[in-house]
Amino acid sequence: MKNFHLISLILLTGALLSGCARAMDPAYPTETYPPPITTEPNPPTQTLQPTATDTPAPTLTPTPFQPFEAVVNVEGLLLRSGPGFLHEPYWTYPQGEIVQVLGRAPGWGWVYVQTANNLLGWMKLELLDLKGDFYDAPEVIPDDVVIVKGHVYTPNGNPASHIALSLTPMEGEVSQQDTATTDTLGQYYFFLPKGSRGVWTLAGNAYGCESNAVNAACELIGYFPPPLEIDVRDAEPFWYNLQIRND
Repeated sequence: MKNFHLISLILLTGALLSGCARAMDPAYPTETYPPPITTEPNPPTQTLQPTATDTPAPTLTPTPFQPFEAVVNVEGLLLRSGPGFLHEPYWTYPQGEIVQVLGRAPGWGWVYVQTANNLLGWMKLELLDLKGDFYDAPEVIPDDVVIVKGHVYTPNGNPASHIALSLTPMEGEVSQQDTATTDTLGQYYFFLPKGSRGVWTLAGNAYGCESNAVNAACELIGYFPPPLEIDVRDAEPFWYNLQIRND
């Protein structure tokens, strides 16, 4: 079985944006996206800013979340309007840019950030160097998305972490493909743009060496199940569970 690291799914390409009027190339995928939007998106309805208490009492009152920094570790990283590659990009940032982490999407892979030019949006986790704990950030679920989610399990039924999946429309192009990664509970989430519909193909296709589903040589213990065809509708979230097989 051919091994490949999870991070290899993400093409670290892109171009700096010089002024609002210039076009930009996305960091991933390489296909063309709509023209960049230079206005700030509507943030999720959840309030993310920490609130102060009149009489701090650490043993009695939960400590408000304090946003922490993250550093862009690729050139031309896109800020997107939602947590997924199918959401519109509207700004790009150079390597070394510092952003503030305000939250995270459920699953593993996207963080909600505020940039130095005061835009709010989403960046790919693997393309950032976080200066805090990903799981310390509060979960943020954006409005007006279609959610496809589920679990991936090891052959013996345990949650499988750091497994990458793809979701591709049957009649679409590779540029319309989105990816998701399981968290420590084996959960994955796709946040598709509002109005996404039709038959899509869900498939497990990569893993990280930190996954609990690999051996010491970073080899997957078993093999991925066949791709699953699912009917996506603009309705309640859908659950699709997959299990790595060894038979």
